[in-house]
Amino acid sequence: MMALENVGGSMFSNPRVREQPQPEVAYHLSPTLSLTPPARKRRNLGMRRLVSIIYDFFSTPAFDAAEEGAEQGNALAQFNLGFHYFDGRGVAQDYTEAVKWWRKAADQGYAEAMHNLGLMYAKGLGVPQDYVEAHKWSDLAASRHRPGKKRDDSVHDGNFLAKRMTSDQIAEAQRMAREWLAKHQQ
Repeated sequence: MMALENVGGSMFSNPRVREQPQPEVAYHLSPTLSLTPPARKRRNLGMRRLVSIIYDFFSTPAFDAAEEGAEQGNALAQFNLGFHYFDGRGVAQDYTEAVKWWRKAADQGYAEAMHNLGLMYAKGLGVPQDYVEAHKWSDLAASRHRPGKKRDDSVHDGNFLAKRMTSDQIAEAQRMAREWLAKHQQ
C-alpha cells in the first residue's frame, strides 16, 4: 500500500509518495464478523437474555395493570391482557386465557378482540379449529371497525375463510353473527 509522507514544508506543497509497509490488520472493523459462529451464538444468547430481563422488568407491571383493569371490566384492558397471555408477556403463554379475555372484550364490542378471536378459531389456538366461528368473528370485526386497514384485514380474513367453507357453513356463520349482534346491541 502507498502512503503519503511529509518531507519538509507543507504536505500540500511538497508531498512525496513513498512505499511504506503496512502492518497486517489483526481484527475486523465489525466485531460480529470477527467472531467465529459458536462465539457469535454465545454472544447472541447473552444479548437475548439481557433483552429478556429488560423486557420482563417492563412487562410484569404492564401485565399487572392490564389484569387489574380487565377484572374491573375495561374492554381495552381485557384486550391487552389477552395479548399478554398470547405472547407470554409477564406471564406464561396461554392461548386459552388469551381467548377468554379477548371474548370478554369482544362481548363489549371491541373490534380488535373480535378480529383476534376469528384468527384463533381459524388456526385452532386455545380453541378447537372452527371456520364457522372464525368467520362469525371476522364478520363482526369487519362490521365494527372503521373504514381502513383494520376493516380491510377483517374482510380479507372472512373472504379467505369463505373459500374453505361450504355455503351452508357461511350461512350458519352469518346467522350466528346476526344473533350475536341482536344480543349485544349497545
